[in-house]
Amino acid sequence: MEPQSGARVVAVCARPTGGVPKELRDLIVIKANGVEGDYHAGPVNRHKKKGDPEPNWRQVTLVAQEVLDSLNARLGIHLKAGDLGENILVAGLGDLSQLQKGERLHVGQEAVLEMTAQNRPCDTIRVYHPSLPEEIAGRRGVAAVVVQPGPVRPGDTLRVTTRP
Repeated sequence: MEPQSGARVVAVCARPTGGVPKELRDLIVIKANGVEGDYHAGPVNRHKKKGDPEPNWRQVTLVAQEVLDSLNARLGIHLKAGDLGENILVAGLGDLSQLQKGERLHVGQEAVLEMTAQNRPCDTIRVYHPSLPEEIAGRRGVAAVVVQPGPVRPGDTLRVTTRP
C-alpha cells in the first residue's frame, strides 16, 4: 500500500521522565519496546501500581496536528509538538479516531507500529487549559506497540495497513 496522500510525520519527541511536554528531537529511534530514551518505553506498564506487571500497550504515542490546530483555535491556546506527551506528531490522517486496534502504521522506511488503543487524556495536560482533557476526549491520539524498529524523522511518510 502506498503512503496516504500527504500523510507525514510533523515532529518527533521523547522525554526520559514522565510528564509534559516531551522534548522535540531531530530523530527518534524506535527500538523493540518503544522510543529510545523515552519514559514510556519498555516491556511492562510503568503506571501499574499494584499486582503483577502487565504488558506495555503504550510503547509509542501518536497525535494528529489537525487536533492541535483545532484545539488551539477553539480554546485560544497554543499547543505545540510534544505538549500532549506524544512521541510522533502526524498530519494527513485526520484526528486518528478512525484507527482501529490491530491496524499498522508504517512510519518512514523501517518502523512499523501496531495500534493498541485510542489514548485516554490524562490530567497532566490541564496545565495548558483547565478543561483540555474533556475537550480532547476521543481525539487524544493513539497508543501503539512496536512491530518493527527503525528511525523516525520529521518529513517521513506514513501509511496505514490492516494486520496481516
